[in-house]
Amino acid sequence: MSEITVLLDRARSGDGNAWDEVVEILYSDLKRIARGTLGSAPGNTLGATGLVHECYERLVRSGIDGVRDRSHLLAIAARAMRQILINRARDRVTAKRGGGACHYSYSDDDAARDTEAEDLLAVETAMQALESSDPRLARIVECRVFAGMSEPETAEALQLSLRTVQRLWQVARDALRQNLAELP
Repeated sequence: MSEITVLLDRARSGDGNAWDEVVEILYSDLKRIARGTLGSAPGNTLGATGLVHECYERLVRSGIDGVRDRSHLLAIAARAMRQILINRARDRVTAKRGGGACHYSYSDDDAARDTEAEDLLAVETAMQALESSDPRLARIVECRVFAGMSEPETAEALQLSLRTVQRLWQVARDALRQNLAELP
């Protein structure tokens, strides 16, 4: 049993310090995931450290009862980071369309960020379609794209064989590409 798994067991048993130790040990991995997630959402004003901290808050609020091990925690963190960025993109698009009702000067950087927010929302729409047709494929995309996990890490996180992940990764890419092509 790995150190992370032992600490997660202790945290589930009520040891508040154990959860903090888990985050401390995995902090560099969480930052790597955050940088990868932000890389898939260029132009975002949130930095990797800010994204990790927002993710931490979300994980604390939702609890760790279902977290099995290191890989599973990192997969959950990647999903939380993706959701944080999607929420920020939705807020940006809403504000662009007058949701905030305040007026300010608009720069080329703002236009680029708006376009990138809309692109991210298109990817999210394609991901939701993928998830509704096959949730396993969506989890694989989250691990590979948003968490930057290798195929073996993805297999471990999702408790699948390496060959299954390799096969489903190809299917997921094709399905995601098709879903994006079908968007208006």
